[in-house]
Amino acid sequence: MEFQLKIPNNFNKIDSDLFLNNILNIIGDFYTLTLDDLNVIFQKQNTVLKVRVYDDNTSEGNISLNRFEELIERIRTILSDTASFVIDRSVTSTRIPEEVARYLNLCSFMQTEKGSFVAKIQLPSEELIKDGELFERGQVYSKEINNKLSEVLSFVQQNILEGDVNVTDEYLIENEDKLNIKLLKDIETFYKKANLKNIDFSFHSIDNSQVIVNQEITGAKLYKLNQFVSAIESHTFDIGIYTFTGTITALKSKDPDGGHNGVTFACIFEDMPMIVAANLNSDQYKRAIEAHKMKLNITVTGQAKKTKTRARLIEILRFDVEE
Repeated sequence: MEFQLKIPNNFNKIDSDLFLNNILNIIGDFYTLTLDDLNVIFQKQNTVLKVRVYDDNTSEGNISLNRFEELIERIRTILSDTASFVIDRSVTSTRIPEEVARYLNLCSFMQTEKGSFVAKIQLPSEELIKDGELFERGQVYSKEINNKLSEVLSFVQQNILEGDVNVTDEYLIENEDKLNIKLLKDIETFYKKANLKNIDFSFHSIDNSQVIVNQEITGAKLYKLNQFVSAIESHTFDIGIYTFTGTITALKSKDPDGGHNGVTFACIFEDMPMIVAANLNSDQYKRAIEAHKMKLNITVTGQAKKTKTRARLIEILRFDVEE
């Protein structure tokens, strides 16, 4: 649902402050945000993460010291490993890059709320966390880490706790941008150690608001998460520089002049049939369209994540169409 609030350009009138205050109160009531929250979102342009724990023991807004310490420590670990995941872009990576400390130092706890127990954390949104490097990926900003955490928590809730997943090579490749074994184990431990039955995560920024609701987190649901992680660990998942040559089977783009244009092609790699997916820039995509029309093979070299039968190129180093 979208709505608009019209704000006057002239703030010199006697009731301007009152008018703006009423506008902020309307926005705050709609999204359940305080004026302090709105200050973080609009003035500092950061993100407010709310973690709401609700059960019989937190109905008055109180939480035991041991449970609180467990909650805070697990949130810190999840933030740390989400940042590591965004920087390393690896399903199996367990290292903590030095840039993670910068992201955590920019996060800060805010005043808690009552009505269940609500912990609030200010997350940086526009800060540069990692510089771009030659022959590697570009810069990493804090907003990318915040978005990744929201994406992974939503994925766990919808697809694992409330879903029924069959882990295949195709599934791994299609969802690799949301899969990191260490982070998924963190989330499982978070639910278990903090004794969580109902917990909501809400992300509020100047661009977007999202609430992820988790109710009735049972032992059976956590077992599904545990088995999902085990299934990922049992699959071979390699990352390296590869060259694939094959025939295009699908092209997909909303804007061919943009930088997000999908191509899927079939090839033989090490004597095995392989389906490869890649994201092309505008020039590469237009060449791929012509190759598809002419039934010509394409050859793509780059860094890829690969299982036995599927691969997804993370970064393209060379793109060629056979003559």
